[in-house]
Amino acid sequence: MNAPVPPLYTNEVSAEFLRSLDAPHFTEERLVHFCDEALAVVRQGQAYMEAHPARAVYRFATEGSQTRDGGVVQQATSPLEFTLESGRSVRAAQKGDYVLYADGRTAQIVTGAGKENSDVALVGSRLCNGDEVINTLQGGCLLVGREGVPMAEDFLPSIKEEEHQ
Repeated sequence: MNAPVPPLYTNEVSAEFLRSLDAPHFTEERLVHFCDEALAVVRQGQAYMEAHPARAVYRFATEGSQTRDGGVVQQATSPLEFTLESGRSVRAAQKGDYVLYADGRTAQIVTGAGKENSDVALVGSRLCNGDEVINTLQGGCLLVGREGVPMAEDFLPSIKEEEHQ
């Protein structure tokens, strides 16, 4: 019997999905029961999302994430752990973790979400050999890029060819 293939998630999402990230979390009927301080926080968050709509997502890479050139994250070192739909637990990968290729080669993840985000590896993280993480086993944990809000300087920085040879 073959085990079901787990879904693989990328950073490619629909415009509808991006809009859903900006949707209000509470109905107006529910908001009437909030205290003034909580209501102010919610309104401030709504105003921020309206001024800076979601423009991109960056999913956290995990054990089992694949690369463009066929590598797979085998063992991730981040303490952050996800439980997949299958019930299997996987750790988030981070900058410094290694990818294993079918021929036995390894390559290190050299870019991630930046120090502010614990250098977690993302779909889109680059490896020391120029390869790139292209998917992840988990679809729920992601960072949102917002219009007019720059990402941190060390967030998925580009790397020069000579840096990884």
